[in-house]
Amino acid sequence: MMAVSVNQALKKTLRDHELKATSQRIALLKLLNGTSEHFDAEEIYFELHKRQKNVSRATVYRSLEALVEQQLVTKLDFGDGRMRYERNQGEDEHHDHLICEACGKVIEFFNLEMEAQQIAVCEEHDFKPSSHTMHIFGTCSNCQKK
Repeated sequence: MMAVSVNQALKKTLRDHELKATSQRIALLKLLNGTSEHFDAEEIYFELHKRQKNVSRATVYRSLEALVEQQLVTKLDFGDGRMRYERNQGEDEHHDHLICEACGKVIEFFNLEMEAQQIAVCEEHDFKPSSHTMHIFGTCSNCQKK
C-alpha cells in the first residue's frame, strides 16, 4: 500500500514540473530518493536495469537531463570527468560535499556558520545568489591511515 502512495506522490511531483510521469522516471526518482550515494548516469542505468528490464541507456540520460532542467535532480561535478546526480531536496535540505581524491568517497555535510558567511559575502558585494555548491577535495580518514 505504501509503495502505491510513494508512486502517486512521485507522479504528482513529475506532473507539477510539467514532465510526463513515466515508469522509468518514477523508478529513477525512487532510486535517488532511497540513497545517499551520488551515482553517475551509467551506475543509475545499471541499477535501474537490475530492477526493471525495460529501461534503456538513452532513456536514463534523457530523463536525467529533464529532471535536472526541472530542478528535481541536481547534477554534480566532482572533478573526475563523471557527472553525478542526487535528488534535489530544496533549500531546507542543502548540503555540501567532502570528496576523497584517493578512494572517491563522498561525505555530505552542512555547516550553518559556513552558510551564514556565504550569505554575508553576497550581501557585502550586493550580489543575489541563485544557488551554490561547495566541494572540498582531500583525503578521507581511511585513506590517510593507509
